[in-house]
Amino acid sequence: MHDEQPAEVVPRSVAELAEDPAWTVTRTGTTGQWLTAERGVERGGHRCLIALTPIRPGVVALMLWSGGEVVEHLRGTEAEVCATAHRWATAGLRPPSSPGSG
Repeated sequence: MHDEQPAEVVPRSVAELAEDPAWTVTRTGTTGQWLTAERGVERGGHRCLIALTPIRPGVVALMLWSGGEVVEHLRGTEAEVCATAHRWATAGLRPPSSPGSG
């Protein structure tokens, strides 16, 4: 007998990212289409923001902001960038601590 770890579920859509309360999704008031998905994290002691936004049908931009500058950027399908955003959010990055904590 061996121990099996449950398979990690990697989000492949903004709707799946939004299931994690750490993500904030902004939608249009008329159609409900998502406009941005954002999550704060810390990277190397700096507060960062992971952000996604659709740029044209079938293409989504993913950016990592730090100190008001884009430090990482890529474009791809929603599934590709959601998977990458999830990796960025879980690979050594941690949610920023709230003021007065820690």
